[in-house]
Amino acid sequence: MKGTLSARFKVIYGLVFLMIISTTAWLSYLSSKGSLEEQLKNSNIALLNLVQQKIEMILREIDTNTINFIQEPEVAFFLNGRYTNDDLRFNHFNVLNTKFKVLMNANSNISSFYLYSLQNKSLLTDSTFSDEVDFYDMNWLTAFNKMQRYHQWLDARKITTVSSGLQLDKNVITLVRQFPLISNPQFRKGAIIVNIDERTIANLMEDVDNQRLGQTMVINDQGMIISSKNKSQLYKPLSSIEGAPDLDKLQGSGYTMMETHNGSFTTFFVTSSYNGWKYISVVPNLVMNRPLEFVRNVLLFIASGMFLVALALVYAVSSYTFRPLERFFRSFTERKLDRPDDLTYLEKFFKQMMSDNESLQKQMHESLPALKWRLIMSLLMADKTSYNRMKNYFDILGIDFFEARFVVLVIELDRKQHVASPRDVYLFTYAISNVADELVAGVCKGVSVEVSDGIVAVIMSFEEDDPKHNQIQALQIADLVRNYVAAHFKQTVTIGVGGSYLDLEGIHESYREAQNAVKYKLIMGDNTVISIDDIAGNHNDKFYRVWAMSDTVVGLIRDTDKVKLESQLEKLFVETIKSNAPPEMIKQMCIQLIMKSIKAISDKGLDIKQFLDPKENIYHRIDSCANVDEIRSYISLFLHELIVRTEEKRENRSPSDTVHQIIAYLEQNYMDSNLSLNLIASDFKLSVPYLSKMFKETMEMNFMDYLIQVRMEKSKQLLKDPKLKIQVVAEQVGYNNAQSFIRIFKKYTGQTPGEYREHPSA
Repeated sequence: MKGTLSARFKVIYGLVFLMIISTTAWLSYLSSKGSLEEQLKNSNIALLNLVQQKIEMILREIDTNTINFIQEPEVAFFLNGRYTNDDLRFNHFNVLNTKFKVLMNANSNISSFYLYSLQNKSLLTDSTFSDEVDFYDMNWLTAFNKMQRYHQWLDARKITTVSSGLQLDKNVITLVRQFPLISNPQFRKGAIIVNIDERTIANLMEDVDNQRLGQTMVINDQGMIISSKNKSQLYKPLSSIEGAPDLDKLQGSGYTMMETHNGSFTTFFVTSSYNGWKYISVVPNLVMNRPLEFVRNVLLFIASGMFLVALALVYAVSSYTFRPLERFFRSFTERKLDRPDDLTYLEKFFKQMMSDNESLQKQMHESLPALKWRLIMSLLMADKTSYNRMKNYFDILGIDFFEARFVVLVIELDRKQHVASPRDVYLFTYAISNVADELVAGVCKGVSVEVSDGIVAVIMSFEEDDPKHNQIQALQIADLVRNYVAAHFKQTVTIGVGGSYLDLEGIHESYREAQNAVKYKLIMGDNTVISIDDIAGNHNDKFYRVWAMSDTVVGLIRDTDKVKLESQLEKLFVETIKSNAPPEMIKQMCIQLIMKSIKAISDKGLDIKQFLDPKENIYHRIDSCANVDEIRSYISLFLHELIVRTEEKRENRSPSDTVHQIIAYLEQNYMDSNLSLNLIASDFKLSVPYLSKMFKETMEMNFMDYLIQVRMEKSKQLLKDPKLKIQVVAEQVGYNNAQSFIRIFKKYTGQTPGEYREHPSA
């Protein structure tokens, strides 16, 4: 019976293994074939998109540099031909020559460029000045005369330049941008012409071609080749390339196949919305299908090996396993099998083991998200810094990083309080995290994590050791996330982008920078991408100068001048935004402004508690504002309410004749440096405390503040005379010490006397 069971085991399980392995291998090949073909096509289109992005990044950067350059005043003088004398012309040419060199050094992709004055029919380069009829390159002029847009990228063309006495032929792609930047063709004064060596674009495409066989090229809308690594193909139609389809089949982006007598070819194409160029990649199908052949051969090899191993295992198990298994289970259960071929109890035992194993795997699977979240948070908080030590954990949790070059994004859902419910905020956060994962996977390696409801952190790692390029890619990904959320979720997000760091320990620093960048949405508004580079710099000096303007606001509240108050508030917030101060400093300034205003009104005897809402917390109210405009609106309403309350109290008071006599006295004797409250009390036969209280109740300010106000207003009038020295002005308004006068004047007006004399309306 035992021999029968063993032989039966060999035959049955041998056939089962053969059927399972062969079927699995065949089904695996069939299932992977379609997906691999689609992946190959998507990869080729993705490579073309990458080429397009790189090339257009260079072209847009050159266009931006051109726009900045053409706005230089010396450029306008040359293009308008407005030179009154040759000396001015010579000086401007020297300045332009220097700026030419600076621009070409700043952007190595520029081969040459020149200014064309339509008025004088002349051209200026970095080395020569020439009339139109004598200039070596005027092939672009026809396109410029016909150009209906403000700028145009011309197709590749060949020009001959002279360098060190030698004539050099060069293929260039030319940007023509008119001057003025925005005007109708009949009002043009000239143009700036920028040439890019065609090899610059060809080299970018060659980097892609090195990753697989085939050839990549750029064609214009007429189907002419304007860039290719094979220079013999330049200026030829696309139809001259073997396997290339007709031009009418290349609409938008995608791929198309064509059969020739030399085999079949697949053409991948992408159309640029920037300049209308088409990026074409022609790949032989024989070459493209090599990965499929490799997969098929590998699966056949693996299936054969698995079948041989299965046969060996079946033989070993049938020959040697039954008796050891019986002893093994008896040692655990202290039971014996009823018969040598009785496997019922063994079946139950194995079922229990499988059940326990499934339960353990389920628990492990359920705990993976929590473990993954904890690990990523530890990276953001700088708890984990060794890549080699963390790699095993990354593999277990499915986190894929390069070893170095990290950038962190912080994505914050705008106006969470306006979302319908906390559950909706949670769902939006989860969806944003998934979107970020998908978009990052298309460019680099990385992972996202939900830091809290409404906030997602994304860690990206890059293969290339180019911090500037990596930072640009991170900004592009951030823009994609922002646009996707706006288009599909009908919500907006603000995204902070940290700096690029080499090691894992830099993740925490990049995360901290991204968090700080997000805070600047208070200034820059919602639905923005803010890089740490956008907020870099020391803002303290500018901000403290702006902070000094708040004293003027408090003074206007004290004077209950609502018209000037609104103007000064507008000026204060405009200068605050220009200072690019950190959001926390702006909020603190606003809180201090409210406190100082309350104190100024309290000094006039107004009880602030009469109209302040005890349920409203000023700190929380300002902190909850989404942007600077909301803060400004809140502060404007608050301060206007202070003025209204002050005016209401003032109307309920009766004027004092004695105080009016004292005011008249001050107007006549303000230049007396010995003038004081004690002197006035003595002259008017009043006690000092009584006079002080009566003056404050009537004028809503103490005696010394009013005296300073009178002297400062008189000094403003005197400073309008440029012949009077500051020392003389100080003495004429009652100050023997000029430094004391300057210090008090600056505190009162926010400017020194000298600054006020130069800008009396400020």
